[in-house]
Amino acid sequence: MPKLRARLIDRNRYAKRYPLIRAPKRLTYLGETDIAMELGSVYFDNKDTGTLTFEIPLPDTSYQVVATARDSGNSEGADVNIYIDGQNTTSESVTIKASALFTGYVDVFVVRVG
Repeated sequence: MPKLRARLIDRNRYAKRYPLIRAPKRLTYLGETDIAMELGSVYFDNKDTGTLTFEIPLPDTSYQVVATARDSGNSEGADVNIYIDGQNTTSESVTIKASALFTGYVDVFVVRVG
């Protein structure tokens, strides 16, 4: 698992300004490596498999994925287990599977460090 050593700085605190209303924080990442993040959602329509295609392809498949089923508000809910299909995962897309057929959204968060 990759480690990340970084710190966040507030860019608004580097200037000597004294306004009446304090500006919100503008956090900036200072680190040694690059971070690539992708956030998306996949709609399952009585299916157990879905695919999220990345907007910008990643260089390789060394990334981490978090996928959670969103409660759709109906009486059934999202009572399924969500997992990642490692065999069909590429640098351009990730395949998400469910333990049973369901209708609803799955939120996917992809992070690549380095």
